[in-house]
Amino acid sequence: MISIIIPTYNEKENIEKLIPEVFDILKKNKIDGEMIIVDDNSPDGTADAAGKLKKKFNVNIVKRAGKFGLSSAVMEGFIHAKGDIFGVMDADFSHPIETIPQMVELLNSHDMVIGSRKVKGGSIDNWPFRRKLISWGATMLSKPLSPIKDPMSGYFFINKSIIDDVELDAKGFKIGLEIAIKTKPVLKEIPIKFRNRLYGESKF
Repeated sequence: MISIIIPTYNEKENIEKLIPEVFDILKKNKIDGEMIIVDDNSPDGTADAAGKLKKKFNVNIVKRAGKFGLSSAVMEGFIHAKGDIFGVMDADFSHPIETIPQMVELLNSHDMVIGSRKVKGGSIDNWPFRRKLISWGATMLSKPLSPIKDPMSGYFFINKSIIDDVELDAKGFKIGLEIAIKTKPVLKEIPIKFRNRLYGESKF
């Protein structure tokens, strides 16, 4: 089984659409999966919206008492996940959910698969200059530590076994990069088209 962890904060409109669409893709590709929604006390009712879909879909909602950060939310999701494969993605459809089956399949021969905007075929839709500059700077800083071309992607799948007995830091924003640095996995980046969100505000 795969466990897809979705950290949320004020993602009600997105999560209502994302949950059924992800499970539709899993069903069509005969993938057994669950979704872990880790919500940081969203005032817009994100957790309640996800909870209404629990009867129909295999969704676990983890409600946290405050806004504790992205990396700690992902780690909380890992604790509650039951699968042998962990996936991490945003709730806002910026990460193309149609690539999930391909990423899961690649884990038969890799430890970690990243959806990358910066390999051949990848792209970013209409990003403002400031976000491009921040992403470029973060990528440059990570180069001595990891060969990943898009360390700020935030969209990845791993075999759970690679993080067994690995101590991860709950602070920070890009836990995928930390996993790659600490585990030195057999890694694959696949191209994705990164889309701007339709609803809500970026956590970044």
